Amino acid sequence: MTGTSATFQVTIANRGRTIACAADQTILQAAIAAGIAYPFACATGNCATCISKLDDGTVSLLPRTDAALREAQVRAGLTLTCRAQPRSDVTVTWLARVAD
Repeated sequence: MTGTSATFQVTIANRGRTIACAADQTILQAAIAAGIAYPFACATGNCATCISKLDDGTVSLLPRTDAALREAQVRAGLTLTCRAQPRSDVTVTWLARVAD
């Protein structure tokens, strides 16, 4: 894939929407670009506001603080969408309580 980036489908279960997300983009960046009011605060992997259940698929995580997401949580299927880049089509459900 010279000069191109893979694009994956990301389903935001809370909204029942599927959006495109480039492999070099975070799920949060793609959601915001698609007009989805995804809960977040810092977007740097420090606060855990965007913590989500990775229902299906694979992501790679950019650096983050262990206080925001511990390895045990990753093994349990949680992710930070501000640090998660898709490596396949994925489905996520945010865990934050937000007003509709």
